Amino acid sequence: MSLAPATPDATHEAQRPRRGSRIIAIMRGLLRDEVGCLALVILTIVLVMALFAPLITQYDPLFQDRRAVLKAPSLAHWFGTDDIGRDVFSRVLYGTRISLFVGLTVVVITMVVGGMIGMISGYFGGLVDMVIQRIVEALDTLPSLVLSLFIAAMLGPSVRNVIIAVSLAQIPRFVRIIRSEMMKIRGQDFILASKVIGSSPLRIMLTHGLPNLMPTMLVIGSLAFGIAIMTEAALSFLGVGTPPPNPSLGTMLSHGTRFIGMAPWLIIFPGLMLTISVLALNLIGDALRDVLDPRQR
Repeated sequence: MSLAPATPDATHEAQRPRRGSRIIAIMRGLLRDEVGCLALVILTIVLVMALFAPLITQYDPLFQDRRAVLKAPSLAHWFGTDDIGRDVFSRVLYGTRISLFVGLTVVVITMVVGGMIGMISGYFGGLVDMVIQRIVEALDTLPSLVLSLFIAAMLGPSVRNVIIAVSLAQIPRFVRIIRSEMMKIRGQDFILASKVIGSSPLRIMLTHGLPNLMPTMLVIGSLAFGIAIMTEAALSFLGVGTPPPNPSLGTMLSHGTRFIGMAPWLIIFPGLMLTISVLALNLIGDALRDVLDPRQR
C-alpha cells in the first residue's frame, strides 16, 4: 500500500508548534523573569483596581463636597480632596480606567491596521510598497506626540478623538517594523512552498506571516500601550484630550499644578499611578523581548 506524499502546507502545519503551546511557553518565560513577573503583578493590580473602581471607592468621582475642600489624605479620603471637594482616590482610579481603555484600544487598532498594512507592504513590495512607505514617511516626519496633538486639536477634545489621534500617530512606526519582518519571512521555504501549491497572498499572510510576526507584534504592542497612556495624559494635560469633568490623569496633573504648594497630593498620586502603569508596561515589553528572542538578553 502506497502513502500519498504530504503537501508542503501539510508538512509545515505538522512542524509548526500549536499556538496554545506557544502562548503557554511565553507566559512561563515571562514568569521566570523576576522583573517581568513583578511588573506583571503590578499591572494586574492596577487593572483590577481600575476595573472594579465602583466597588473599591465609596465616592463618585464627580461628587463635590464643599465641606471637604483641599483636605489632606486621611481615612475618609485616602488621597485627599481637590479644590471643589472631589475625592482624589476615586478620580485617580476612574482616570486610570480611561487611560487603560484608551491605551488598549489604541494597541488593538494599531496591531490590526498597522500589522495588515505592514504585511501587505512587505509581502508584495514593488509599487505597492513604495506608495505605502511614502505615506508612512509623510506621517512619520513629525514626532508622534506633535502629530497626536495636531490631530486631536483639529478633531476636538473627546475620548474617541484621542483614540483616533494616538492611533494615527502610532501606526507608521508599527507599519515599518512589521514590513521589515515580513520582508525577511517572505523568502522562507514554507512561503515559497505555499506559493507553489497556489495559496493566495491573503492566506499566506494570515496562516504563515501572522503567526511568525506575532512575537514582534506583542513586544511592540506592549511598548505602544505605555506610549498611548502617556500620550493620552499629555493631550489631557494640554486641554485637547479627555474633556472635563471626566476624570483623567493628565487633566488632574494640569489642574493640580495650581495648588502644588498647598496641596501637593493633587499631583503626587495621579503622577504615581501614571508612572507605575507606564513603567510596568515597559518592563513587560522588555521581558517579552527577552523571552521571544533570547539573543537580546
